[in-house]
Amino acid sequence: MMHADPPNPRDFTALASLEGALDWWREAGVDADFADEASGWLAEPKSDDAVAAPPPPAPPPVKRKTALERALDQPDGTASGIDRTELPDTLEKFREWWMSAPSLADGALDRRVPPRGVAGAALMVLLPQPFDDDADGLLSGGARAFAEAMLRAMGLAAHEVYVASALPVPTAMPDWTRLAASGLGEVARHHIALAAPQRVLLFGRAQLELFGIARERAREPLSLDCAGKPHPLLAAPDLRNLARSAARRENFWNRWLDWTQ
Repeated sequence: MMHADPPNPRDFTALASLEGALDWWREAGVDADFADEASGWLAEPKSDDAVAAPPPPAPPPVKRKTALERALDQPDGTASGIDRTELPDTLEKFREWWMSAPSLADGALDRRVPPRGVAGAALMVLLPQPFDDDADGLLSGGARAFAEAMLRAMGLAAHEVYVASALPVPTAMPDWTRLAASGLGEVARHHIALAAPQRVLLFGRAQLELFGIARERAREPLSLDCAGKPHPLLAAPDLRNLARSAARRENFWNRWLDWTQ
């Protein structure tokens, strides 16, 4: 019985091997050739005397801003204008408006912190803005212990103090001049009039600009006219500065005693 000799792989010509490889790829669904680097199939061959094109210009360098520059570029979180006619006429409605009015501040509403306390309190504490960690209310974060100790030294219970802020959200480097021009000072005066405290203690002298009072007058006896009623005002350094400086605390305490006698 005759048997055919098995084909020797060496008998395959180069052309047959290429055709077989191409057929294999076609059966696998590949009908085009791809390469990682682009090639100009239709490009004309360059002549010997061709002039090389100039290289493309280098991209401009990327200028990276510092943290301070980024903070200065950020909006201060308050809209450019407040409609005075939309101010509520009761303290309860004002608190609702404070938490929802688009004209007060841009951004997420869940970052706003409401005032707390009852009308007619012995003292209204006015902060420039909530602290970053005041998630559960004004002075509920790291400043809570210092604020509570200060009020105890003043002989004031928690229910005797109304706590508010000039801004509804924590704001990086607020522009008080622009905020005053936007009508935020009128909002603060309206808030004080509705809360009707016996006295107003303002922490952070920069916000005096909201009421048209120069910072140089911070040590003078001050008074705010809110809806035709005067409210005694004591301007004090920022709470963080008081907590860091024994000299500032001593000076503030002496002024507090003189103010409350």
